[in-house]
Amino acid sequence: MHRAASKQPRRAAAAVATVEVVEDMEERDWAQLLPDLVRKVADDLLSADVTEYIRLRAVCKPWRNSTANPSLLHPRFFPRKWLLVAGEELRHDGEPERLVNVRTGARLRIRFPTPKEYTHHGNAEGLLVLHHSLTDTVCLLNPLTMAFTDLPSMSAVYDVALPPPGAADDDAWTITAAGVVVVDPPIPTVVLSLTLGTHTAIVCAEPGDNFWRAVDMSAADDIECELPVIHGGLSVQGRFFVPTRAGDVLGVELGPQPRLTYVAKQAGEDAPMNGLNERCYLVPSGKDDGMLLMRTWGPGNIYYNVYTVDLGNSSLTPHAMGGTDTTVFLPSVTVRSSGFPNVLPNQAYAEENMELLLHGDFNVLV
Repeated sequence: MHRAASKQPRRAAAAVATVEVVEDMEERDWAQLLPDLVRKVADDLLSADVTEYIRLRAVCKPWRNSTANPSLLHPRFFPRKWLLVAGEELRHDGEPERLVNVRTGARLRIRFPTPKEYTHHGNAEGLLVLHHSLTDTVCLLNPLTMAFTDLPSMSAVYDVALPPPGAADDDAWTITAAGVVVVDPPIPTVVLSLTLGTHTAIVCAEPGDNFWRAVDMSAADDIECELPVIHGGLSVQGRFFVPTRAGDVLGVELGPQPRLTYVAKQAGEDAPMNGLNERCYLVPSGKDDGMLLMRTWGPGNIYYNVYTVDLGNSSLTPHAMGGTDTTVFLPSVTVRSSGFPNVLPNQAYAEENMELLLHGDFNVLV
C-alpha cells in the first residue's frame, strides 16, 4: 500500500511537466529564428529545388527579409528541373500553364500575365524564351519567380543573321534552341540557335542590349551538304553547346568575340557513317551537369547511338541507356523514368513524341 501511494505524486508531477513542455512548444515564435539559421535552411532547400526555397520565404515576413529575393535573374534561382508543358502558343483560355519536374514528375500550375501577347520559343535551364507580339522583343522569364527581362527585338535578329542568297522575302529564321551563358558577374547572356531552310546561325545578347551579336560559326563550317550543319543546342550550367551533323560538340565562347570552339570530337569507329541521313542532338544526362550526344539515323531516324560528353577530357564515350532510370525525348528533354510511370525507362523517343510529353499524354507512349 505504501509503495502504490508513493507513486501517485510522481505520476502527477510527470503529467504536469509534460503539459508544461507542450505549452512551451506551442508558444515558440518560429518567426524569430536567427537570420543566419534561416539563411542556412533556405540555402539547403535551394540546393534541392527552387520551389522549396520559395515556399520557405512564403512562411512569414521575417523569413523573407532574411533571405535573398529570387525575383532577380540569378543562376541560383534558375528552375533547371522544371519544364513548361506548352507548345509555341501559350494558353489563351485564362487557365494556368502546367509545369512538370523532370526528376520527380511533380506538377505545378502557374498563371502567366498577358499570355495572349507572347509566344514560347524555347527553354534555357528552365527559363522561358518568349516573343512579345506587340513590341517584337524577345523576353526572358523565370516561370517560378516571375523574374523578367527584355532582350533585343526579332528584327535585330534578322539584321545579324542575314537570310542566305535566294531566300524569299517572307522567309524568317526559326529558333530551334535557346540557352544562357553565365560569366562573372552573373548576368545571363542569351544565345539563340536559328535555322532557315538548310542554313543555320547563332546569335547572342545580354539584357539591356539594343542589338544581337552574331556568333562566329567558322569552326563548324567544314561540312558541305544540303542539310543544316547544326541543329538545335543545349544549355547546361551556364554554358551553351551545339552538335554538328557529324557528331562533334562545340561550345559558345563570348570573349573576346562570340565564337564556336570544339569541345569534343568523334573519332575512329564512332565517326559518321554517311552523314546524309544522320542527325545529332544534345540532351541532359539526368545528372546536374551531365550531357549526352544522341546520333540518330535510318528511316525516320529510328536508330540511335548514345555518347557521354566528357568536357574535362574533350571526348565522347559510348553510353549505355540500360539501368540509368532515364527516358529521353528528342530534341532536348531527359526525364527520370521512375517519376513518369507511364513511359518506358531507358529509352529514347523521336521528335514527334515530344508533343505527347508536352501535352501530358503519357499513356500512349507505353
